[in-house]
Amino acid sequence: MQIEEIRNKLPEKLFLNFSQKFSTLTPPQVKAVKAGLLDGKNILVCAPTASGKTFIAEMAMLKQILERGGKAIYTVPLKALATEKFNDFKARYESLGVKVALSIGDLDGADSYLGRYDLIICSNEKLDSLIRHYADWLSDVSIVVVDEVHLLNDISRGPTLEVLITMLRELLQAQIVALSATIGNPGELAKWLDAELVHDTWRSVKLYEGVNLQNEIDFFGKKEGYKVRGIARDPTLDLALDTMRVGKQALVFVGTKKSAESVAESLVHVLEKHKLAGERLEEEAKKILKALGHATKQCEKLASCVMSGVAFHHAGLAPAQRGVIEVAFKEGKIKIICCTPTLGLGLEFPTDRAIIRDLRRFSGSYTDWIPVLEMKQFTGRAGRPSYHTEGEAICIAKSEKEKEEILDRYINGVPEDIYSKLAVEPVLRVYILSLIAISFTKTRAKLSEFFEKTFWAHQYGDTGKIEMRLDKILDTLTKYKFITEKDGKLQATNLGARVSQLYIDPLTAHHLIKAIEKASLDTGHGRKLQEIGVMQAICDTSEMRPLIRMKQAEYEDLQEELLRVEDCLYTQNDFVDEGFLDSFKTALMFCDWLNEKGEEILLEKYQIRPGELLTKTSNADWLLYSFEQLALLLGKKDLLGEIAKIRVRLKYGAKEELLALLRFKNIGRVRSRLLFNAGIKDRRDVKESSLEKLAQVLKSKEIAKQLKEQVEVRTGTGKEPLDQSSL
Repeated sequence: MQIEEIRNKLPEKLFLNFSQKFSTLTPPQVKAVKAGLLDGKNILVCAPTASGKTFIAEMAMLKQILERGGKAIYTVPLKALATEKFNDFKARYESLGVKVALSIGDLDGADSYLGRYDLIICSNEKLDSLIRHYADWLSDVSIVVVDEVHLLNDISRGPTLEVLITMLRELLQAQIVALSATIGNPGELAKWLDAELVHDTWRSVKLYEGVNLQNEIDFFGKKEGYKVRGIARDPTLDLALDTMRVGKQALVFVGTKKSAESVAESLVHVLEKHKLAGERLEEEAKKILKALGHATKQCEKLASCVMSGVAFHHAGLAPAQRGVIEVAFKEGKIKIICCTPTLGLGLEFPTDRAIIRDLRRFSGSYTDWIPVLEMKQFTGRAGRPSYHTEGEAICIAKSEKEKEEILDRYINGVPEDIYSKLAVEPVLRVYILSLIAISFTKTRAKLSEFFEKTFWAHQYGDTGKIEMRLDKILDTLTKYKFITEKDGKLQATNLGARVSQLYIDPLTAHHLIKAIEKASLDTGHGRKLQEIGVMQAICDTSEMRPLIRMKQAEYEDLQEELLRVEDCLYTQNDFVDEGFLDSFKTALMFCDWLNEKGEEILLEKYQIRPGELLTKTSNADWLLYSFEQLALLLGKKDLLGEIAKIRVRLKYGAKEELLALLRFKNIGRVRSRLLFNAGIKDRRDVKESSLEKLAQVLKSKEIAKQLKEQVEVRTGTGKEPLDQSSL
């Protein structure tokens, strides 16, 4: 279909914008238009990566914005994906007068400023939070695009997405456009969404899927195979080397962070041994080393790999390091990224070849094949319309039998059906309280009616079983005093409404409330708030999982430490429960961080990488904020100042004695410690110290000058209480 054929369905300036870039629509786009995309109908697009799915959503969103004056929401599962879409849409459509916004941050606010924007890109969790905070601009939304909707099948992301879609369909009179990878039961999903199904296997860039066995690549007749040079005596490394030899780029998918690092290091070793490394990426390597302020062994390891045009990429890296790697890969400087499955989700990279080494994953006590749907996500990264005319996806086989299994299971296999994961009790607790708190469901009957509209009920249809679970959870929420029921009416208490806004499991809130009461009692008896007690309380929650696992050899040491600090804890101790001991070990890690143990020590002692530490400190800060907010609501104001101090210390990894210095810009824990050890302990000391002395202590005249300027701008003695509003 020529784009000229849909001219009358698009605003003129939108048509002109599109027609300058291309003249024809792809097969999935044609099907979507014929199915009523531009007439406001709900659409489910189920098609491979690189088939033009995103543009289908763009056509519908921009028509609604420009022609009908509505707002559009584009919701995605990952913050990184949201940021990528924001940059893309902003660059392409602000010239049309479309105001584009990104909302992925703080979960405790209605973000009223978003009412000034036309196209809002957000994470699923953020959109859920906006609904809980009564964002009034939501009533102006006329279209919602749900990207990666197949993640309904994901145990961690699926439940939020499912309830979110159900609420949006009830709250808004909006068109729903859902985008999905190829799945086994698209018809069932489309029926639940009350959507027209657009199902297509077309892909704009030809993808050849093959298997490498003993360095012989077989594309099974779709493309001529060939033999890879066996330089490294490792098929994964040899495939990566082959990719670099022909000037192309590859993602190497492995199962663990440790594997990603070891494969990257091994590849660099071979490159150096055979003098095959190309241009040295010195600038990128420097950025990697400076990302944390001071380089750890992992930073040095990564910088060494990047110098040779190779990187590893996983959640254990700092966000700044991941950013450097992604930009350098897009610019063609880094040729190979060895990565965990997280890079299989949606991000746009110039990947000529996807190399899939690990098709099995350890699950409890055994290894099992990963789902076909996940493997297809990996292969879909290869061959992107913006960069390529074809792509290759190559799996590694260890035997002829395994090669046949890969061919049957994955290359010729059909992706699995997706199933609702909503029936998990912690998830149900969260959303039942949320629905009551926003007065979405005011009776048990209305609550049941809502859940009868979920994908869960659509698939399983056992409404009696659903009602039994709902009744059990309602009783629990009543017991916790988060809701009341009078004359058949359900209503959230002030406490329950705040718990819902804080976006935590009601069971976590109940647990924190008990800890707050014990902590307040202890401080009332003249004891100082115990940091191990607070950190143990927040670590013993579902939100902090996965925890740092206790090793069997550590059991006695942990028991001994637990006995030593038992009187300082605010939770019920369980000396034999492994989950409790894991949470205690995690709390000890946080206490080490609060007492200025560096990332290197934490990596060695707890096997926690800098990126993982950042994620955990972010989660811990949110739980501490929740602890603080619940204490405020319960009238335990004696705890607020101490919790505020712990939150600042958690951000910087610093002892309490450095708080006065940490308030200065560009003075983190390292510089604060240098100043403190030199006898400069607060603002007054900074004011009275000469510029020369400060420069000598900080080893930087520029930083010393900035510090002096801050003292001159702000008044005070340096003894005033911590400003909690800045947290």
